[in-house]
Amino acid sequence: MSVVIPVAHDIVCPWCYVGIAQVRRLEKEFGVSFDWIGYELYPEPMPFDDGSPPPPLPPANKPKTPSRFQLMLAAEGMELPKVSRPYPIRSHDALASLEFAKAQGDINPLLDRLYAAYWSEGQDIGQRDVVLNLAAECGLDRAALAEALEDRRFAHLIVPFDDGAHEKGVWNVPTFWIGEERYAEQPYRVLAKALREHLGA
Repeated sequence: MSVVIPVAHDIVCPWCYVGIAQVRRLEKEFGVSFDWIGYELYPEPMPFDDGSPPPPLPPANKPKTPSRFQLMLAAEGMELPKVSRPYPIRSHDALASLEFAKAQGDINPLLDRLYAAYWSEGQDIGQRDVVLNLAAECGLDRAALAEALEDRRFAHLIVPFDDGAHEKGVWNVPTFWIGEERYAEQPYRVLAKALREHLGA
């Protein structure tokens, strides 16, 4: 029986763009499966702008230093696709569509398609019609999904930030539950080491 690793994610999070690439590598290396759990970064009615002032500009003569995320990309040998994409957006319908796909038996075709549509193509997956079209591309029943989204059938399976996520022990996405530990925004080598120890490999 395959070991199943839960992972908290939101498609519109750049760290999760790295995370899905990590998952595909972990699947191949360890033969494990992943249970993708939607953690919505900007649920209704959370405002997109928290009102905080922008950080001050650095002195003009200060050398540039990489951000944590830039270091993560370098560690993974990745780059973000150079396309314009909407952000921030509400990802509820996209995450709910993944629960619909999961109920049909296979989340992965739609999961990969949604990530590619947003990160590589710049599609606005915050729009329901876009989500429905992408689901139909993956062979899912468009009308049945539209009905499920309209009546919010899968809303209870999507965890909202901030309070709901924090109650579940999630402060960052992706978060992986490996054994008794949680691993958030970690490089591949850390996740692989944790899995190796968990599996006794």
